[in-house]
Amino acid sequence: MIVAGSRLLVPVTAGRHDLAERLRDAGAHVEEVEYIAVTQASDPQALAAATARWCHGEFDWLAVTSRNAVLAMERVARARGLSLAAAVPPARVAAVGEATARACRGVGLEVALVPGGSQDAEGMIAEFPAGPGTVLAPLGDLAASTLTRGLAGKHWDVTRVEAYRVVDGPGVSASAAAALAAGEFHAVLLTSGSVAERYARHAAAPHTGTLVVAIGRTTAAVASAAGVHVDAIAVTPSYDGILDALEGARKGST
Repeated sequence: MIVAGSRLLVPVTAGRHDLAERLRDAGAHVEEVEYIAVTQASDPQALAAATARWCHGEFDWLAVTSRNAVLAMERVARARGLSLAAAVPPARVAAVGEATARACRGVGLEVALVPGGSQDAEGMIAEFPAGPGTVLAPLGDLAASTLTRGLAGKHWDVTRVEAYRVVDGPGVSASAAAALAAGEFHAVLLTSGSVAERYARHAAAPHTGTLVVAIGRTTAAVASAAGVHVDAIAVTPSYDGILDALEGARKGST
């Protein structure tokens, strides 16, 4: 891989270092940074109630746009002796992309819908069947209303529940910030809009030549709005997608 030998700034969260590890295995020099931390929902009881309703078969669909959301629901279900996978049929699960689908399958959920086109909220809405019926949408506290409005527009009764919150992590160290300013990183990876917003506070100046690679168009849009120039955008919002985009960007810069 052309990333071998590259110095990369890679976002991680506590307990999730998969992307950093893959890049190290490929020979990259990786510096991890916790831009964000994922913490429990502001109203745990509301999440518990919604999770119980899903487990008791009260929804026709579960619409999942984040690995964090399904894992939060799974923790709540287990703590109460329930199982997400035991919802009464014909309940179905829609996942925004393959990474989220894998997380769903990992807790025993069968995934009925993964958008074949753009893997984001708009892509899910486009391929979601028409209602009526009930949909549970567990989302992060910073999630836009795109999904809920779009599904409501297709005649679904949507219950939105906050599944987790995104807060500031430790962020970029002083040494990493200095290295960014000096153009010592070959590339910075942005894996979410929240990461992009926090990276913008330490963004390298354009003349440094540091490549910025976003995991998808939503993340790229947030980065651009925050004043960060994005050099490459993953075609599919997944780790495979961002690695392909990084490879292409590195080839184009050599």
